[in-house]
Amino acid sequence: MTTPSVTLPALECPDVILPTPANLANLFKGLASHAYTYDIQELKDTLDTLKEDVLDIYDPKFEKIEIPEIEWEIIATRLASEYPMYVQQKILELINSIIPVEFNVTILGITIDILAFLENPSSVLDNLKLEEIDSIYDLIPEEYKVWDKFETADFKKESVRNYIRSEVAKKMNLLLHGGFTGLIGQFQEIWDALGLPTIPALETLDLVALIKDKSLEELEQVQLFGFKLTDLLGGEFNDKVEIPEFKKERLLKKAREFVEEWQTYLIKTWMEKVTAFFDAIGLGALTQWLTFTFCDFLTLIGFPKTIDLPESVQTLINNTQSQLPNTTVEQGSS
Repeated sequence: MTTPSVTLPALECPDVILPTPANLANLFKGLASHAYTYDIQELKDTLDTLKEDVLDIYDPKFEKIEIPEIEWEIIATRLASEYPMYVQQKILELINSIIPVEFNVTILGITIDILAFLENPSSVLDNLKLEEIDSIYDLIPEEYKVWDKFETADFKKESVRNYIRSEVAKKMNLLLHGGFTGLIGQFQEIWDALGLPTIPALETLDLVALIKDKSLEELEQVQLFGFKLTDLLGGEFNDKVEIPEFKKERLLKKAREFVEEWQTYLIKTWMEKVTAFFDAIGLGALTQWLTFTFCDFLTLIGFPKTIDLPESVQTLINNTQSQLPNTTVEQGSS
């Protein structure tokens, strides 16, 4: 029997600083669906090797359910969300070389070392049994809870992880703002002599008010800082496994993430304008993180540029332009 052909997005290494996950997710969701639907062992082995050798810490490692398509979507979207947090971390570590940064935070009653969490986010939840997830899930704000009718502990655990990740990103933005304010205070004479622009206040946005009581279709139309939520995802996700609660979680997750990604972007835009200050105080290394892209991150973790695919898989290069700004220099010079 001939295996039917499938056309999927081409594997890309996006040279952007505000990545959208749809293409990467659709590629790997599609590959997983194709491999398991038609029992293509070679493709299964390719995906398993990639997961084990490169993507292990991004694997949800479900315990009670097995849905390869959803597992690979989670891996792909985690890559896109971990990248900006990696940049936050590296900037904070450099600030910490001059003034102390407090990397411990408590979220949902769990004490988290931010650096350990970013090294391996799964470590925070590894010691939690699935039977214990309900009590932690209950602490998430009601507006972000989706698992009522369709309940599984694995999905709730993923929601807990998503919420913790967004709260860690929020904390790191506060630390970045406070850290740069501290550096300016410590080197006030140098700062005053250079006559540079003051660090802008963090943007305020009542996300809960924007998403409260909205249906799936209404959420898709929500705008954050002028960008529609579906554009922040990079377009439609090709779902062969339809779980409405998971689709809603996808949107809520991206909404929380982008609020913090945009704050980081604005901080980096300001950083680009004050590089003379960083050079003057011995922190010129900070500027390397202004141009460190999602492609740089993928390369750093060993993500492949090519994958051997069976003849039944055709790929199509995506020519759609992202709606998001993808350099701080353009924004900074406007």
